[in-house]
Amino acid sequence: MKKHLFLTGPPGIGKTTLCKKLALAFHDRYPNQIKGFYTEEVRSGPNCKRIGFDVVAVKDNSTRATLARELAEGAQARGPKISKYTVDVKSFEQIALPLISCSGSEATVIVIDEIGKMELFSHRFKAQVMKLFEIDHVILLCTVPIQSVPFVSALKNRPDVEIITVTKENRDSLQDHLSKLLISKIS
Repeated sequence: MKKHLFLTGPPGIGKTTLCKKLALAFHDRYPNQIKGFYTEEVRSGPNCKRIGFDVVAVKDNSTRATLARELAEGAQARGPKISKYTVDVKSFEQIALPLISCSGSEATVIVIDEIGKMELFSHRFKAQVMKLFEIDHVILLCTVPIQSVPFVSALKNRPDVEIITVTKENRDSLQDHLSKLLISKIS
């Protein structure tokens, strides 16, 4: 049985929703054995237009930080850009890195939603992810893009990573199966 679970699929298919559901169910049962973050869209205005993304702690949704924002027209970008979004690497690192650090020796599920282009602007994040693979008692539950990103492709090809493709057909039925799989991994 492979140790780590990576959820992949096209944008908007439900990877984050599934990851959040798994994390919440796992937290209810094993509150001291899960940590990490998920990424949440930030919407604003009367049309609820997406203006960016926040990083949110799995254990406490009031712990959040800016990952990326769409800048006002004419504003100067102060960070790397992906499409129309400017990534706030410093804000991301301040919240995300402590949430995916691991101390102690008890089996721990670490949720990382997502290991994607925005997050990978942080060299410290990439280094921390690599360290997590070296810790015996860490089980990773991650979302990753389906398109090729070199760092992510290398992780997907690791022998200890199980890739699960989320589709419209399976996204609702995967939660029970993956929940049992995570529980079996920490037992």
